[in-house]
Amino acid sequence: MKKILYFSAIICLFAGCQAQKGLVSVDKETNEIVLSKGQSCEIEFITNASTGYWWQLVNENEVNIVKSVGDRYVSTAPEGMVGASSHRFWKFEAVEKGTQTLHFVYARGNVDEAIRKRDVTITVK
Repeated sequence: MKKILYFSAIICLFAGCQAQKGLVSVDKETNEIVLSKGQSCEIEFITNASTGYWWQLVNENEVNIVKSVGDRYVSTAPEGMVGASSHRFWKFEAVEKGTQTLHFVYARGNVDEAIRKRDVTITVK
């Protein structure tokens, strides 16, 4: 039984390392990224949930070269502190060849009243 658990743990560790190997970050200066089909990327946003604003992908229905496969939040504030900013990481996987621009806005729901905008151009080869 111990051998099976040990072998399973090694396989899971190896699979986790392989999954992270394909993760690519967006160039923060150009807001561009080049991926191969099947690769994943994370786009990082600074956010503050206590303000009522959140990042939204406004052209999601037009995007077909990548698909959203998850997101996560990482707080940078000391535990128990409210009103501090955090980091949101939005993960996408490349599914089709091409180039498209993802349009994000930081708004309270009404995208016309966005206080910040960010475009990220993705090329899938």
